[in-house]
Amino acid sequence: MQFPNALLSSSILFIAILLPWTGAITGNATTSDPLSSSDVTTLASITRLLSLFSISLDIKDFAALRDVFATDAVLIGGGAEPITGIDAIEQFYTTTFQNESLKTEHTSDTVFGYNLGETTASSISYASAVYFGPAVLERGGFFFSNSSVVFRERFNNEYVKNAQGALRISSQQLTILSIEGPIEILQPL
Repeated sequence: MQFPNALLSSSILFIAILLPWTGAITGNATTSDPLSSSDVTTLASITRLLSLFSISLDIKDFAALRDVFATDAVLIGGGAEPITGIDAIEQFYTTTFQNESLKTEHTSDTVFGYNLGETTASSISYASAVYFGPAVLERGGFFFSNSSVVFRERFNNEYVKNAQGALRISSQQLTILSIEGPIEILQPL
């Protein structure tokens, strides 16, 4: 999925303007320390990746996940065992969300970036995932009726730059904090 460079530039400017308390976002500086231009670029890249991740699931463009995850990425919390490698991650999300009757709306609510380095970074983010549609069996064991269900989630992500210098998620740990709505768990997560 391609986005115009102007959108990325606007995101960087937007972040730089709205973060006067910059040290709090990096987690490794005092609140009076300014962000470097490299830190601002990294935070914009993280925000972009999280947005692309959400949109990819909602519009069912699972191939776009290759622009989100590193080739050897590890997903923890999506099933009983960690899911390793972009092929397995793409297959997991395809299987989970491919049902055309399942409509979703994923949003990233809070993003805290830290350990922002030249080639690596970390973040904690909170998200909401609203699932709605006719009765569906999905995500390996959730069943819900024709109404909305909201998953409140936390993602602990590690990032690495690939050979082209683009930031990608190398490790993602998903924690489901709560489930709101009529749902029956048919098998453990």
